[in-house]
Amino acid sequence: MAKRVDSYWELVKPIFSEVNTEDPGSYFESIASLPRPIVLLYATHLCLSEVFNGGFLQFFWNSTGLMAPEAIEGFTVVGMPRLAAVVSQATALLGSPYPRDRDDRWDALLVASGKNEAELEAIFEKAENFYLAFQEATTALSLSDLDTQAWQLARTENGDFQDAATRYARNFANV
Repeated sequence: MAKRVDSYWELVKPIFSEVNTEDPGSYFESIASLPRPIVLLYATHLCLSEVFNGGFLQFFWNSTGLMAPEAIEGFTVVGMPRLAAVVSQATALLGSPYPRDRDDRWDALLVASGKNEAELEAIFEKAENFYLAFQEATTALSLSDLDTQAWQLARTENGDFQDAATRYARNFANV
């Protein structure tokens, strides 16, 4: 008889030490032998962790941002298509194909900002640190509007993320 899953976290926690998000090659190698449903839960969990902590800018900024396509797929399979659409809308700002490499994502954010090189140089020269420069440079992208939508949907769509992800985990674990 299969063990009852009380939380999706029971399936996600064990793979934290296995998934390497430092670069796309290491990432794909590290997830190759993992069950796809668990990878999708992992990606949704980390996406929301980043978005709740610092918004989409933080998600794209950090190495975990390379999992955005899996997060979109994950939100879809757990029954949160509206949240998947918001994440998809945010990732679309960075172009297609989605830049999995961190430096490429940073470049894509700056291109998407619509600012010219002189404007960007001025922002980076006066900013207290690199991240705050990115924050100022990308203000016009309206990421904060997408952050707000994601926060609301994570708390309301299909119950909430915790419930939807746990139901999905139970279905996967009992197959």
